[in-house]
Amino acid sequence: MEKTRITIVAVTCIALFFLANYLFRYLIGFTGLIASLVIAALIAVYMSFSVARTLERLPMAGERSRALWLYGGFLGALFLAFGAWMFLDGGMDAVTLATLFLHYLPYPALAHVLMSDKAVSVFLKKERPGD
Repeated sequence: MEKTRITIVAVTCIALFFLANYLFRYLIGFTGLIASLVIAALIAVYMSFSVARTLERLPMAGERSRALWLYGGFLGALFLAFGAWMFLDGGMDAVTLATLFLHYLPYPALAHVLMSDKAVSVFLKKERPGD
């Protein structure tokens, strides 16, 4: 059951990637590497919050790695496909490749940082004395 919950959280984060990028980049006009950092941070906070509220405990190592591999792996495949399309369309130099990598890197990196036990425990419900 927890595998299903973790998968749902990861798929929701992937959907948020598309929605947030569309909202920030096309509707608001906020672009560049700063936009990638802001979007990645918001999605990472959402992932940490969702895992804490869904499991109501700290995630085990397998659950954490499942969420991170699904999320980071899908986005990695997406960025790789986009890079291949750019390469086939008009060539790609080292600067373009580095820029593409710098736009991808914050997503799995911030998700990894915010899926740590310390970050997830911030979102867990605290037991009040007398309950």
